[in-house]
Amino acid sequence: MKRVNGERSLATGPQEARVLTELERRGISILALPRDPSFLPDIADGHFRKLLHTLRTKGWLLPIEHGKYLVVPRAARGTWGEHPFVIAAGIAPGDYYISFWSALSHHRLTEQVPRIVYVALRGRRKEAVRFQGWRYRFVMLSAAKFYGHAAAEFTALNGAARVDVEIAAPEKAILDSLDNEHLAGGFPEIVKALQRGFALRVLGGDRLVAHARRYPNAAVGVRLGFLLEQFGRPEAQALRPIAQRLKHPVFLSLKAPREGARLDPRWRVNVNVSASLFEGAPVA
Repeated sequence: MKRVNGERSLATGPQEARVLTELERRGISILALPRDPSFLPDIADGHFRKLLHTLRTKGWLLPIEHGKYLVVPRAARGTWGEHPFVIAAGIAPGDYYISFWSALSHHRLTEQVPRIVYVALRGRRKEAVRFQGWRYRFVMLSAAKFYGHAAAEFTALNGAARVDVEIAAPEKAILDSLDNEHLAGGFPEIVKALQRGFALRVLGGDRLVAHARRYPNAAVGVRLGFLLEQFGRPEAQALRPIAQRLKHPVFLSLKAPREGARLDPRWRVNVNVSASLFEGAPVA
């Protein structure tokens, strides 16, 4: 490969340049084959794929996984990386949304910046993908849990593509996290996300209740209700009926030790975290 000033030469031929220009014009930041066949009518599919192979060799197309490539911006220099949510949207198979710790970070509910992007999928399985220093983990959810998300527009770094990325609402991200705290940095991180969300007025108590009433796992609703009560939130009482749906008490934290847990009979919750976790100024 020819090098200029110690760097790889990314010079392109006329047809290769046409492909890159058309990708930019169409706003394609993630090229998926065979989803995106030849879009140049005078170039046959076979030759089009040869051009793509050349562009990959020259570094203009970076392979993410089989058949999917990141289109490198013309102005890219040195170390460059696309926004991980844009990548997630491009490689997700079918219906998806960003949730758990990733969504908490997006909504400023945590100061942590996890290097894993958690992508919820509806009834489908997909192996994790590693790309540009990020890990993309795909979490299969039932259809009943697949709600509470909306599109947020991201500008891909090529400057032309506008990518709609489905992201959980902050309240839904909290509920998904209470359902599987392993994907949210642990129970203390969720508690801090609730406190931070109310302090920043990102979370709405009524919206939390509405989402919790719809959530098919009653354990999530009673965990949320218990936490809201610790914070002095009046919305907690609206979730009390959910506790009656439980056949057996649930543990507040899925990761914390269960020895020595104390039962809260009103919420039917075995509290297995320290009371100091809820200390501090009320968020009501």
